[in-house]
Amino acid sequence: MLVELGITMNKDEYIVNKIFPPLDDLYLFLSSLEKTFEIEINDEDYITGRKELYYIFLHETIHAFITKKARWIHELNEDETDFVDELAVRVLIDDVIKRLNIFYKLDTYYENNVDHKNDINLYGFKVNEEEYSILEKEWYKNFSKGNDIDGYCKYLLKYYRNNFEKIGRDKDFKY
Repeated sequence: MLVELGITMNKDEYIVNKIFPPLDDLYLFLSSLEKTFEIEINDEDYITGRKELYYIFLHETIHAFITKKARWIHELNEDETDFVDELAVRVLIDDVIKRLNIFYKLDTYYENNVDHKNDINLYGFKVNEEEYSILEKEWYKNFSKGNDIDGYCKYLLKYYRNNFEKIGRDKDFKY
């Protein structure tokens, strides 16, 4: 996959040079599970779970990129933070999947469990598919080419505030 992404460094070199505790923890967790159950698993032992793992990694990693590029969103009211962060992550995931041509890595899970145009409403918002498409197109039109996550988050916040009566979070929403 690294070659597909235009990374010329070999995988082992990247893994050795990249200090990333979440992935290190997963290897340790896997090792502990194998010891607990006294069995070793390999790539063939994963079916749909691997595709879900890829999706979750992508989703949570893009949240991290959003936070790194637009940390200020976490200083907003909770509903504003959730709207900006959760809508942005879904749009960026779809863009990254297309750009990196990695749909095959998560296709089964994505097709059966992901509905970005409606998932945002699980957070109590009232965004219809047409409105979601408008917000998504704005990313591609004005922000995607320069990877301007911060600018897109500012756009989403302004949109949310200007359309709060229509799309704002339900008063009775609870996690």
